[in-house]
Parts: sequence; C-alpha cells; structure tokens
Amino acid sequence: MPRIVKTALIVLGCVLAVYGTLRFIPYPELETYRQRSYGFAALDRSGRVLRVFPAADGVKREWSALEAIPPAALRVFIRAEDRRFYLHPGIDPAAVVAAGLRNLRSGRTVSGASTITMQLARLITPHGQGLGGKLREAFDALRLEARLSKKQILELWINGIPFGSNIEGLPAITRARFGRELSLLDDSRAALLAVIPRRPGLYDPAHNPQAAISAALALSQRCGLKLDEAALLEAAAETAPDIFADAKNPFHAPHFTERIAQIARAQRPLGPTFTTLDLDLQSYAEKRLATELSLLENNRVSNGAILAIENSSGAVRVYVGSASWFDEEISGKIDGVRVENQPGSCLKPFLYALALEKGFSPGDVLPDIPTVFGGSEAYSPANFNRRFNGPVRFRVALASSLNIPAVHLLERLGVRLFEDFLANLGFESIARNRGSNGVGLALGNAEVSLEELARAFAVFPRGGRALELRFIEDQTMEQNTEARQIMSPYSAWIITDILSDRASRFIGFGPAPVLATDFPSMFKTGTANQFQQIWALGATARFTVGVWMGNFSGETIIGATGSSIPARIASDMLKALEQSTGQEGAAFFSAPGNTREIEICALSGMAAGPACTGTAREWLLPERLPDTCTWHRQPDSEPVYPPEYQAWLAERFRRGQTAPAAASGSAYIRLPVSGSVFYLDPGLPPEAQAIRIETAGFSPGALVYANDTLQGGLSQAGVFILPLRRGVYRLLVEDENGSGMTEIEVR
Repeated sequence: MPRIVKTALIVLGCVLAVYGTLRFIPYPELETYRQRSYGFAALDRSGRVLRVFPAADGVKREWSALEAIPPAALRVFIRAEDRRFYLHPGIDPAAVVAAGLRNLRSGRTVSGASTITMQLARLITPHGQGLGGKLREAFDALRLEARLSKKQILELWINGIPFGSNIEGLPAITRARFGRELSLLDDSRAALLAVIPRRPGLYDPAHNPQAAISAALALSQRCGLKLDEAALLEAAAETAPDIFADAKNPFHAPHFTERIAQIARAQRPLGPTFTTLDLDLQSYAEKRLATELSLLENNRVSNGAILAIENSSGAVRVYVGSASWFDEEISGKIDGVRVENQPGSCLKPFLYALALEKGFSPGDVLPDIPTVFGGSEAYSPANFNRRFNGPVRFRVALASSLNIPAVHLLERLGVRLFEDFLANLGFESIARNRGSNGVGLALGNAEVSLEELARAFAVFPRGGRALELRFIEDQTMEQNTEARQIMSPYSAWIITDILSDRASRFIGFGPAPVLATDFPSMFKTGTANQFQQIWALGATARFTVGVWMGNFSGETIIGATGSSIPARIASDMLKALEQSTGQEGAAFFSAPGNTREIEICALSGMAAGPACTGTAREWLLPERLPDTCTWHRQPDSEPVYPPEYQAWLAERFRRGQTAPAAASGSAYIRLPVSGSVFYLDPGLPPEAQAIRIETAGFSPGALVYANDTLQGGLSQAGVFILPLRRGVYRLLVEDENGSGMTEIEVR
C-alpha cells in the first residue's frame, strides 16, 4: 500500500477518533440548556398578541424556529458575528490569526475571534476570562459541531443571545423594541438589534439611538449590507418606550391569559400559542360590561363576568373575568368566570331536563299554589311576582321560571338524583357537596360557577351532548363531535324550545323585549336570594353566552335591579357572535325526527277535546301522547280541577270547581306538612298568631279536630285557621268523603 494512502488512512482514523470522542463524551450542560424554559406569546385566534409571558426564571425569552426568521435578518446577524459560520468546524482559524495580528499591532486586545458556535458554548457553560476560559470555549465549540447541525447551532444561538435589560433571544428583543413579530423584521431593524450584544448599555436604540445608528452604519459598511441611514433613523424612532407601547407590552384578556399560562407551561410550548379567543369580541364584551356597570353605580353593582362559547367545538371566544383587572377596590384580579355563587333560577332548565328524562312531558300540569315542602325544616317558596297561578303546564312553568312547580318537581324526582344529574353535566361544585342540598336546590341555593353554568347550558343546543371547553387552538383536537350523550336529543330540544318560547314566558316576565331577538335564541335568567347575584344565560344554535353581575364581597344590590341587565348583555353578545361568522342569519334549533306535534288543552295539558276553551300546540314523543281532556266535560261548562286546587279556586273566586274526593282519590290535608315545627313570635300578641290548615277533597264544613277536640269546620275554600299555642298537636279533618291527619309542634 502506498505511503500516502497509509498516511491518509491514519489521518482519517485520527479525525474519526477525535470526532467520536467529541460527539459521544458526556455533555450534560448542553441538554440542560436545551431544556430550559422559554416564555411565549399568547395570541388570539387571528394571531393578534394578547399577552407575552416571560420564561420561568423571569427572563424575557421566546423561541422561534429558524424557518420563521426572515433570511435577510438572519444574514445580518451572521455577517455581524461570524461570516464563515458555515465553513469552519466551530473554530475559525483565519479569524484567530487576523485577531492575533490586530491585537499585536495595537499592543492590547481590540478584537476577538469568537465564532457563533463559541458564543453558544459560552452561553451553555459560562467561563472566566483568560486563556483557560478561551480553551474551554473552543473545546465546547468543537463538541457542539460534532453533536449538532449548523441549523441547530444557529437556532439555539439566535434564541439565546443576551441583549441586556433582562431580554434574551432575537424574538424577544424584536417584540420589546419594535412591538412586532419576528417574521416582520427587516434589514435596518435587524442591524440595530445586531449591534446591541456588543455593548448593551451603549448600543441599545431604546436608550441611546444615535450610538446605535452609528454602530449599525459601521456594521453595514464592514459587512456590505448597504443600509440607508434614513431607514435606520426611522427604525430607531420606533424603539422609544412610548411608541407602539401596547404592542410591546400587550395585556389583553388577563383572566383568560392566566389560564392559558397554566395550560401552556404544562405543555412547555416553543413559540407563540394560538388561543381560541377573538380579541374583537373580547373588547366588545368588556365595553358592554363597563357601560352597564357605569349605569349601576348607585345600585352597588360593581363587577361582572362574561363567557362566550362556540357550541360545535367548545372554543372559548370571550372570557371577561371581572370589570377591571387593575381595580383593587372590587378585587379585580379574582376570576368571576370561576368563582362560585348562588345562581338562582339558572339551575331550573337542568331540573326540567331531568324530569323529561324521567318520563314527564312538556304538556304535563304542575301545581303553582301555596305549598310547604319538607318537615321539621319546612320550606315554603314563592314566585318572583308573589302570585300563584294554580295549575300550569310544564312548558309555562319553566319558561316563566315559576318557583313552586320547580320545587314540586324536585321533591318528586329526589334531590340526590338531581345532584347526580348536575354532576354528570360537569358541575364539580355540586359533586363536591353532594348530599348536603335540600329542595332549595331547585331554586339555585347551591353555589356554582359561571363556567359550569355556561358549559352545561350549551348541552341543550348541542342536542344533549356533553361539552369540553377549549382554550388553545389545535386543528387536530377532538371537536366535541363524539362527546357522550348526557340527555336525549328530545329532552335537549324541548328545553331549547321552551326557553325560546316568548308566549310561554309571558306569565313570569311579560313581553320581555330584552329577550326578543330577531334571530332564534334561548335565554334563562336568575337572581340569587337578596339580589346578591344576577345572571343570564343565552344561546343560539352556534353560540352560548353566560353573564354574571354582582360583587365578589357578597354585598346585596340596592334597589330593584334585576336579571334583565345581564340578559341585555347576553342578547347583545349573541348578536355580535352571530355577526362574526359572516353568515346570513342564525341557525335554527332542530327538532328530533321522532317528535309528534299535537293540539292540547291549554289548561289541562291533555289532548284537546271538543269542550276545551283554549288550545296550544305541543311536541311530544309517540309513547307519551296524553288522553283526551277530562277537565272540560261539556261545552260552556265550568272546568273541573283536581282537589288540590280547591282553596286556590275558592279564595280568588275563580271560575271552576274541583272534582269530589271519590273521583280523584282520598281527601287529605295539604298544609301543614306532618312533622312541621312552628314558633311563636314574642313580638306579636298571641291572638294575632295562627296556623293555616289547607285541605283538598273535603266538602265545606268538614270538621277539624286538634288532639281530639273539635275546633270548627272548613270554609268554602277548604281552609281552617287554627290559633297558635305551644304544644304538640294531632290535627284531624273528616267528613263523608274521608279523613286526613297530620302532626305538628308549636314552640
């Protein structure tokens, strides 16, 4: 074998041995550096910056893939620092010789020979000055070149260059100085930034623009960049702190972006994070809330929250956590979307949905008459308008948000069953406190969050399918199309139809112009006890909106402020959301194909008969079609009500009569409920205190006994007023139709 070949093989072997040694000896500092934290920009769905978060160590440091950096800007940095970057193995011998000659001529160090790879090595493993430090830097540079491609080296370096002012990397300094994304960086601005690392205190254009421009011009001449001084002057002017301040330090949707930070940091994002938020809609929502609150200053309403969801995907389009993040007096940093408060009547749609699932129909009749629920802890709800409407159809009871029918439903279904249903809908607050609620749950006396309410409300326009909220855009993410079915499509559609039925809500709300949108929509409002919280939920086929207003301190609202105010915001938000789609008109709620439309009696809810004086249309399942009405028996005759409506009819002189007990079941005492405990009021004279005994099915004059002592007879309405005295009482009512007994205690 010729000697030259042997020599070449020996040299090649030595090179490979050195390469293998450099490539495979441990370099833990490199892995630590590659795993370090980066901040990120949270963008709205269109790419507008909402907020920029620093890295975990507090440094303003963002990541950008090399492909996202304009080639011209990248060329400026390479020419400024290492023109032969792609030609050397990490150390540039020509630069070392040239720097040595210059330093010898000057008698001092006037220039170095650090390559980009050596600078990266120094960032990975900082070292001291002197020959030892330089040798370590050179060795690490060779190790980097043996392990990484030129592209990887350049990418790590460009994202980690120290610029001073607690800023690292080209993406972060571009935003901090020019308020723009890195993809928009041009040559002039790149040159102004490229000179900063050499002397950050002197060449930062935000602090010393003239020195930065001079240094950039010198760089241009040295590297042949052909930069224009006028362009540099214009670019430097943009770095002034008060120019494009909002773009340099964006701070939109703070409560939303706080959640994004929690999600994104767990995922360790590299680069900007596209969120689901729509900044235009977010700004509109914030202004609408501020406008309404400014009109309520004298009513002690200081705060509010708004959440808007796209039903098909669960994407959060609007997220307003409070009236103002910066207002400490109203605890503005608290997130009203997640705070738990009593929702009032906003839980009723879910109760009625459960009733439909358990066999009720929208034409069924529910009692809206004075009723006491429970025993020793008696509960006697009243309607918002302080009226009792007698028999009301299921549809009307929900649409008008009547209280007594709702509690009646819950008592029949069972509190635990309703708790389980709410937990299955995603109410974690209810699941946490399962077993601690009473029948007051029907009227919203448990605490839930706006997020839970809005997410669950969206199940109705989604045909009964569960919904998971999305905060970050991801085109590969499940779009909630295969979500589990929580309720039947029929139950979901009937609730949407009831809550969009303007005629049925008239009893409770009158014409309610706020809810009368010019597109298909459904609404539910709620007011907590003592007016501490006012709520509104609204939805179209495409969007769901939830609004809460009140005070985090729990102060009651002054005056008669009601839920029409948040309802007005919800209505306006739905209109803006629908307009944002660019589609003509809002989509309609679609009825399931197995529903039957029939004519029913408007009073009894049964199939309309020839004697019925008023009818309505209802949509029922084939297996739940009702019998023909028995309340209207002859044309022009009085309707015949069930016995429990005896007092309601007689006391208001209403037209009608009740069926005798023999025809409708045994007579009984409606009030008081057996086991009830009553208390004498020491502030009132004894003769002014009494117990109302109300019956059903007994004839007028039926005898009333207390502990076997005759007290008197029932009135025409089936009512008897018993004087209140301390003791335990066994009350008995009897006549030819039967007897009824209940036991109470007076303390």
